[in-house]
Amino acid sequence: MPSRGFIGVRPRTTRRSTNGMTSLPDVIETYIDAYNRKDVDGMMACLSDKVVFQNIADGQITAEAAGRETFREMAEFGASAFERRRQTVTNTVTVVDTTLIEVDYSAVVAKDLPNGWKAGQELVFSGASAFRIEDGMIASIIDES
Repeated sequence: MPSRGFIGVRPRTTRRSTNGMTSLPDVIETYIDAYNRKDVDGMMACLSDKVVFQNIADGQITAEAAGRETFREMAEFGASAFERRRQTVTNTVTVVDTTLIEVDYSAVVAKDLPNGWKAGQELVFSGASAFRIEDGMIASIIDES
């Protein structure tokens, strides 16, 4: 009999990357690829109708959205705010319907932003995200840095 994971539940992710580590669920991998390409339509194709999003920085909620239209507005602003951006997943674990990832993030700011970031500024930091999957679509994303 196959072994069961944490609290007796087998993780959903069964694909393996080339280095043998557990890879991301397809819908999250597709979302991150679209994010890195600043492809808002590609990101939206991965989301449930009732998607919920929160960004947390230094313990404070700095952005949030509930529903696809609000999320799209934020995603379009984010895509235009950076000349380029990239999330590189460094660690991942999936249990039942939730995937936790650690990421290295890099970007170049395209225009002066309300938070004080300036056009041309290079950003490099690490963070983590929690994705919850429902009916094969991303139902929630919580980003923390």
